[in-house]
Amino acid sequence: MVAVVGEHGVGKTTLLEGLIRVLRARGFKVGVVKSTKEPRGETDRPGTDTFRLREAGAEPVALWAGEEVVIYSRSFPSRKADFPYLLFREFADCHLVLAEGFKGLGYLPKIEVLRREVSRRYLFREIEGVVALAADFRPPTELPVFRLEDGEALADFLEERFLRVYSPRVQVFVDGRPVALNRYVRRALSGLLYGFLKSLRGVPQHPLRVEIRLEDQ
Repeated sequence: MVAVVGEHGVGKTTLLEGLIRVLRARGFKVGVVKSTKEPRGETDRPGTDTFRLREAGAEPVALWAGEEVVIYSRSFPSRKADFPYLLFREFADCHLVLAEGFKGLGYLPKIEVLRREVSRRYLFREIEGVVALAADFRPPTELPVFRLEDGEALADFLEERFLRVYSPRVQVFVDGRPVALNRYVRRALSGLLYGFLKSLRGVPQHPLRVEIRLEDQ
């Protein structure tokens, strides 16, 4: 999962539209989760961001509001704690999930969109996880910078960094007993964890073994 972040009006949805079309043309299935500050999700009518993203080829598309999630695929229970479950249940068969917003989730790798006439500050100096920029000027940074209209180059970056063939052996044990996982859950678990790890400092780029333990104290 990769988030696209930036100030209001910089063109996040426009960037995503082009990027989705490029990735779809390359054979990838792309899903989208869109964050909103509205208390309830907007309806999926022509001209709305979610409608445009679905028209671009994303399926499913989710709109994450304060108290509700709207999924333009099928209904889904809405609780903030359901965010990981949302990804496992609704996006498990996607090669890549793109998020619009969610700049406060430090574990998500992010692409910041900047436009000279709109952007008032650099989010990559304020938040964690920014791995690249898309801008109409050259910001003062050593991060990779892509032109706003260059969806092919940005797709190359995402494909190389997040869509490489990565099929690790995934096992889950609960109280010492193995839990059966279908291939979609295995793929979702490995993909999400691998994406989170790549946004952390000090983690090897190609870890050979990853262990997570959740213990009730």
